[in-house]
Amino acid sequence: MVDLHCHILPGIDDGSPDMETSVEMAQIAAADGIDTAVATPHLSSGNPLSPEQIRTATVLFNEVLQDPQIDLTILPGAEVEARPDLAGLLKDDELLTVADNGRHLLIETPFVGIPQFLEQMCFELQIIGITPILAHPERSELARRCPEILEKLVDRGCLLQINVASVLGQSGRESRRLAIRLLQTGQAHILASDAHDANFRPPQLSLVRKELERMVKNIDFQMLVDGIPRSIIA
Repeated sequence: MVDLHCHILPGIDDGSPDMETSVEMAQIAAADGIDTAVATPHLSSGNPLSPEQIRTATVLFNEVLQDPQIDLTILPGAEVEARPDLAGLLKDDELLTVADNGRHLLIETPFVGIPQFLEQMCFELQIIGITPILAHPERSELARRCPEILEKLVDRGCLLQINVASVLGQSGRESRRLAIRLLQTGQAHILASDAHDANFRPPQLSLVRKELERMVKNIDFQMLVDGIPRSIIA
């Protein structure tokens, strides 16, 4: 499996605080059957990391994982703050795409508020060949109040990523309801951990397989956690 959204790099954002935690997270992911994880530290005005810092941290962490022989490959990426000028920032090499492949951008869907620039932002990214992936929309005011906007964005080629914690109800009843609805309607494309630690939000995907197969008729779990994510990183 591929975990496309994981805050596993040590001491770089509000995810793993140190190397010990990061190694423990990597062990949990590998034990769960995840062989590849995209490191997605927050990239925002409040956390102004450079792409080169993330690339360097990823290389160093992969080297650390070779010593205990943890069967997990970390790829560089970022969870980018939604803002009107993302296309311009990408052109200036100030952002990092998923797996550094220059094709997909993981964008944090704001929890509060409905950005008026969202549709235009996604359109401008697509114009320069970038597919927007909206992270955890089920946790957003946008999904609660304006689901038609999400549907429109999906129809135009944007991808939606759902958090495991939302499906399990750990982000509240409403987030769980919205996550299931997006999966039932086929609007969600990717299931990821959005892991921040080894305990409360661990990098595990298999936990929700039975729940999803019970709740969503004819769901293709492997496509959500492997097929589509693996095609993205490729």
